[in-house]
Amino acid sequence: MRTKTWCVLAAIGWLAFLPIARAERFLDQAALRDARADLQAQPQPGYAWDRRSCLRYNSLHPDLLILGDSIMDGWSGYALHVFPGLFIDAKVGRQFSGGVRQYARLLAYKPIRQIQTIVVELGTNGSVKASQIGAFMRMVGFTRKVIFVIPEVPRPWEREVQQLYENLPKEYGNVRLVYWNRLSTHNGKEIHTYFWGDGVHPNWKGIQVMMHGIQAALTAEKW
Repeated sequence: MRTKTWCVLAAIGWLAFLPIARAERFLDQAALRDARADLQAQPQPGYAWDRRSCLRYNSLHPDLLILGDSIMDGWSGYALHVFPGLFIDAKVGRQFSGGVRQYARLLAYKPIRQIQTIVVELGTNGSVKASQIGAFMRMVGFTRKVIFVIPEVPRPWEREVQQLYENLPKEYGNVRLVYWNRLSTHNGKEIHTYFWGDGVHPNWKGIQVMMHGIQAALTAEKW
């Protein structure tokens, strides 16, 4: 067990020093590997997904939209189980800019335009600019509720994205946060039992914690 833990920590530390482009490729590969591990660990058939992208829903009248990356892609079936009215669009390697473009495309469809609550699980795969968030929030408008999941990821842009997200509720009254970076850490260190070996993608135990965090944000009384 000590040897395995050391290998995981060493890999995470090595990743932090990789050039950003190489780090992205490395973790895109890890996403697909971990998605296959999700399939083995899922407690119910259909909870996990091992393809590069997903656009999934169970209801023709969805009431929740999730825009995500490989984290939501890999556990998209479980997300649909937790939120029956969910429309989920997720993709391995997706950056925030890609999420903005995809949301613009989705708005062409009336059922998506009618969704009043959006969860944004992006920021794992690259830095995020305030201007990109501004463009996204202008499309969202002031009446929809938006929940940003603050990422926990051993990459050079981690703290920059976390700080940007943490300040969003001060600027946008319709924004709430899920502090995945806090839920998945203890005393400043990742809870390794919540992650697969790359320290990025949550395993079955970790995704349950994340989903509970999203549920808590959705049911919060004050917006």
